[in-house]
Order: sequence, then C-alpha cells, then structure tokens
Amino acid sequence: MVNMVLPDAVCLTEPETGYPVFEISHSKCSARVALHGAHVMSWRPVGHEEVLYLSPDAVFQEGTPIRGGIPVCWPWFNRHPNDPALPSHGLVRGRFWELLYAGSDASGVTLLFGVQDGSWNAQLRVQAGEQLEVTLISQNESKAPIRVSGALHTYLAVSDIRKARVTNLDDCPYIDMVGTPSLRTQAGDLTFAGEVDRIYDSTEHTTLVDDVSARTVLIEKNGSPSTVVWNPWVDKAAALADLPDADYQRFCCIEAAIANNRAATVMPGCSQILATRISLL
Repeated sequence: MVNMVLPDAVCLTEPETGYPVFEISHSKCSARVALHGAHVMSWRPVGHEEVLYLSPDAVFQEGTPIRGGIPVCWPWFNRHPNDPALPSHGLVRGRFWELLYAGSDASGVTLLFGVQDGSWNAQLRVQAGEQLEVTLISQNESKAPIRVSGALHTYLAVSDIRKARVTNLDDCPYIDMVGTPSLRTQAGDLTFAGEVDRIYDSTEHTTLVDDVSARTVLIEKNGSPSTVVWNPWVDKAAALADLPDADYQRFCCIEAAIANNRAATVMPGCSQILATRISLL
C-alpha cells in the first residue's frame, strides 16, 4: 500500500495486518500517523509528554474511524446537509489515503497524503517537529462549484478535564449543541463541569490550559471560521464502545472547523485550505 522510500526518521509499521502506520522518530519530536484516514495518532515534542489523546480502545480496522488523535472530517461537517444516509463527518475518516510524499530535514518530518472520491479531491499535509501543523487542502477539479465544510477534530490530552480551561473565546457567540441547539455568548474562560458541544464563531487562536500539569497548549488555525469544543462527559462516553467510560476526563477536543452554514464555495480549478498548528507555550 506504500510504494515509496521513506526518510530515516520515518519507519513503516503495522499494528494490525494491512493497516500501515508511520512512526516518526526525529530529534525534534516523535509522532505516529496512520494511512487510514491520514490520521495523526500521536505527537510528542522532545522533552515533553504526549500532546494528543488516543483511546486505548481505538479500533484499527478499515471503515472504522480512529478514536482520538486528529480525525479528518471532510468534505462535510456533522450530518450531510442533504442526505442523512451518508456518514456523519464526511467520507474520508474510514478509508485509506495514498502517501504522496515523505521528507525530513532539521526542523522535522513532512508527510503528504491524498484521497479522491468522484469530484472530491483532497490532500493532507502533516508537518511534525517542535510544532505540529496539519493542513487540509480541498481541491475542485470539476467544472462546477462545490461546497466544502469539515474539521480537524483534534483530541488534546489533559490530566483532568475538570481542571482544564480554554481561553480566548470570551465574548464569542456560539451554538450550544447539547440538547436543543441554542445561540449563546461565551463569558470568560470555558471550563468543564458537564457535556460540552459548542460551535464558536471565531477565527482566532485558542489556548488549552491544564492546571494539573501546568501545561498550556496553543491552537492556531487558518481558513477556519469556526472553533468547535467538545467533551462527551459521563453518559455519552459510556455509550462509545471505543472509549473507556472514565476517559472523558483525559481529553478536550478543540477543532479548527468550517461548520454548518459556514461551508466554503470552491470554484473550478481552485482550492480551499483548513489548517491547525499546535505548539506548547
């Protein structure tokens, strides 16, 4: 499935037969990226603990999205706008992509993946070093405009969700998706005492402050009019077969997104970029 000479910093492994995973071991970081979903599973800058959360019950099987890391939701976010029979969060989380390029230099490792489904074409560039940058490029190679939404559904590891907070969303309007959707405005930092599922109208960076570990994660983004913050809490975590019941306490999802009515129109021959960059402060 991978016909390319890899740089010395990248090793191809198979945690399950026929399920390739690229193991990155570089002077700047270690990381793991699955060919399935072009899915970043792990990123750990040298001298630091793991930054991403990956469920110990994640399933490595074609057709099943990986729980944790950075799932790629594309070419639509949440339910399909016109056809409820199509899978939630798009077409590409549950299929193998193609590796187009692998390179390494003093700053880190770059992997480039591609996927195509009819008129839908995308590339995903992963740059892993002292920072982690993931860039989704939607390409319109058809003769008609297409509408694209999606998200880089990043699971960030925390010591205790009750003692974590998200900053730089103060005064931002958001749709609260818990229960009946409602429009609200954020007041101060976002803290967690129950289920959170919010779509913020914001193009700005955010930070995730983990008071237990005294770690602050900076999440920057590009091409993203929406920031999604999600934690399933007790009941919804218990209903997820690929997530240990208590592990909702160990992560916070902060997503660079093009959500719902913010879908972008991509003209023929053009492309749309959605990117997130993660670093430790």
